[in-house]
Amino acid sequence: MKLGVDIDGTIKRTQEAAVRCFNEELNRSVRCEEVRDFHLDRAYGLNRKEGRRLWRKLEAKIYTLGVPLENAAPVLRDLKEKGHEVFFITARPGIPEITRVTEDWLRKHGFPYDGENLFMGSQDKAKVAQKLGVELFFEDAPQHLDRLVAAGIPTVVMDAPYNRNYRNELPRITGWDEAEPLIEQMEEKIRRNS
Repeated sequence: MKLGVDIDGTIKRTQEAAVRCFNEELNRSVRCEEVRDFHLDRAYGLNRKEGRRLWRKLEAKIYTLGVPLENAAPVLRDLKEKGHEVFFITARPGIPEITRVTEDWLRKHGFPYDGENLFMGSQDKAKVAQKLGVELFFEDAPQHLDRLVAAGIPTVVMDAPYNRNYRNELPRITGWDEAEPLIEQMEEKIRRNS
């Protein structure tokens, strides 16, 4: 299968890194559990414009820090070894510094990044996924989930506090150890229906 995989919040604990950076920058002590929204603005008492400005200032540092979600890299490597294609599709801006930081992070943590399977600046992930022929997408952000669902792309929700009230009935995983059995079930269903 062709698998679309988001980065932030799906294979990487980006929000933890962002909270740490925001706390340092604003001299605050907000805890990750206090952040209930996709964006950090409300937790820090910032309006959307202020939050966006601070994110852009700290973005490269945020993307450099942070650890992978448990088992994300080994599971994705295993899936690739079994013949699946893995495409990393992210809304991160495709500017040179952020692209370099992203590529370095994927390599450092052993993800199956081959220099050709990273798609930066994907504000419309559904459009990119359709163009690549993605058959299953892993995503955490509600606004991207909406577009993927609307485009009819089978999607799995990576569980996060900010998407627990997501209204569409989609398969949901809480960790990457749940991904392979789910993919096997979907492949079996496709075989039966062909």
